[in-house]
Amino acid sequence: MDIACRQAHIGATQSNSEACAMRNRIVSFRNLTFALCSAATAMTAHAAGPTGTPGVWQPLTIAQLNGGDAAAVGDYIQSIMADPVNPGTFYLAAGNNDGRKITWLRTTDFGDSWQLRNNTDMNGNPWGFSIDPNPSRNPAALPTLYSPAGYGSVGAWKSTDGAATWTRLAGADAAFGPFNPYGLLLTDLYHVQVLPDDPPNHVLATYHYGFKNNPDGGFGESWDGGATWVVHQPPAGIGTSHYVMPISGTTWCVIAQSNNGDSGIWRTTTAGRIGGTAAVQFRAGTISTTAWTKVRDVEHVHGSFQAWRTPAGAWYAPGWTTIAKSTDDGATWVPLVSGNWPGTFNGVNTSGMVATSRFVYGNSFVETTMSRARLDDDTNWDRSYSPPTTANGANPYGTAVGYAAASGNYVILMGDHDHGIVWRYIEPSAVDEIFVDGFGG
Repeated sequence: MDIACRQAHIGATQSNSEACAMRNRIVSFRNLTFALCSAATAMTAHAAGPTGTPGVWQPLTIAQLNGGDAAAVGDYIQSIMADPVNPGTFYLAAGNNDGRKITWLRTTDFGDSWQLRNNTDMNGNPWGFSIDPNPSRNPAALPTLYSPAGYGSVGAWKSTDGAATWTRLAGADAAFGPFNPYGLLLTDLYHVQVLPDDPPNHVLATYHYGFKNNPDGGFGESWDGGATWVVHQPPAGIGTSHYVMPISGTTWCVIAQSNNGDSGIWRTTTAGRIGGTAAVQFRAGTISTTAWTKVRDVEHVHGSFQAWRTPAGAWYAPGWTTIAKSTDDGATWVPLVSGNWPGTFNGVNTSGMVATSRFVYGNSFVETTMSRARLDDDTNWDRSYSPPTTANGANPYGTAVGYAAASGNYVILMGDHDHGIVWRYIEPSAVDEIFVDGFGG
């Protein structure tokens, strides 16, 4: 029984004196928890907690996007990534199809303020950029990031100084050139993902549409930080516009864009190769389409996707009509929700997911209503935990989460699909929730 249910149970079954005693114990527990959190915060260098009201999605206007006009369109926030070793630090990228430069921003205070990192190096859409996920990186060292530049500069781009400067990776153009249908340098990539075994050097990139003379899109892999690449031809029927779910350095799941379930989720456990050995990550093997297997018919909503892995190893993958979960490294996927939300007729229509220590959250880049479920009860989803936002949810990998130790809250940042604003949700702490429903402060 969770804390909130336990509290309700106490009020219903205990005598007044017993309930009062229990209340005093809980208050003492809350005070002790706050004292411990305050002591822990004093000994660490975590960012202070953000301003704002817990339990409500609130919009943050960003002066560097659309002139600070929350109602304006143009600078579309594509992706937001949390720095894994600096709580409170997030990187944001906004672009469009109209030739404007991609704007890169950073916050170090959970979105209270934003600093411009770059708006000159490339143009287009930074769909699904990725950040070095290494949890052991020196926090004083700026992270490495990779990004596509769809409908603009195209190609694969890399920054080694926290988005301050960007370099187009000539090795990616050289490798993909023979497979580009519209020109040797028109490398139309979709997702550039750092893999977890050797970050930030091992990278897997997906192609936007089909390879030359092929309806399906393949993949590119680099072991040396993008200097050189090898190309993986696509298995027949794997589809296009894939996002990577990096299970490990050699086990990859990729999910295709909505195609009536014909493309779905595909998986390889041998880094897309046959032969070779796990001891050397199958690199001595031969790249082969037979190394891939279709494992589920779930596909991502056209234009947005974000999967999430919990510390326990469970993966959540959203789709147009399904939210699916895997607890066996992507070998099988179980639908948690399918069809339509109750009372709606537009499908589950979830495109982005993140999780805290207690909840998994979903949003949709064409919906204003958010959803969430408890991690220990993830077949029951709540769409009324917060009032709806007044604008749509996030673009690909456009939602990120961090923990504010100073206040004891998880903080979620979500980019707006077609406006240059960020929505922020401060999750009430577990201790605070005890007092929301009955015992007061």
